[in-house]
Amino acid sequence: MNNKFGFKMKFFETKLNVDSAPLTKGFDVVCVFVNDFVNEDVINILIENGIKLIALRCAGFNNVDFQACKDKIKVVRVPEYSPHAVAEFTLGLMMALNRKIHKAYQRTREANFTLSGLQGFDFYGKTIGIIGTGKIALILIRILKGFGTKVIAYDPYPNIKASEELDFSYVELENLYNNSHIISLHCPLTKQTEYIIN
Repeated sequence: MNNKFGFKMKFFETKLNVDSAPLTKGFDVVCVFVNDFVNEDVINILIENGIKLIALRCAGFNNVDFQACKDKIKVVRVPEYSPHAVAEFTLGLMMALNRKIHKAYQRTREANFTLSGLQGFDFYGKTIGIIGTGKIALILIRILKGFGTKVIAYDPYPNIKASEELDFSYVELENLYNNSHIISLHCPLTKQTEYIIN
């Protein structure tokens, strides 16, 4: 991709943090991921080194101190990438945890073929709680409906049109917590959502 743009790129194995931030000297942009630590100290070093843009290659942004960036350095992120892949992976994790596939795999490697403790439950007829109903969550709801599940959701900004089209209902969080067999989070990590499930 870079052939048509000609940017000079340098890849570092280390995560961005206070110790590695000095390596950014001489560059215009840093591209960070979810495990990089972009706090005020790191941001100050980036600014001192002449960095003009922090580009996140993820949708999540909880690892960046936006207060420290304000009016000093621009930040961009990927608000959407392959929402179908993320929704499908989420379903895969739900099924793996429910059917204890990870435990069964370990037992089989140890030549232990007992079924004790490996039983899950059918998704059919169960209630799935979805917290946050953005693009990924709506795709997941479509998939879950194919399993014959009932879906309830919570979002501070409900998408009524989608709830009617996909046949799910919005409920208060307490109702969702008390009535869901499975809960899936599809909301950004913020101070308001950090301990939404303790």
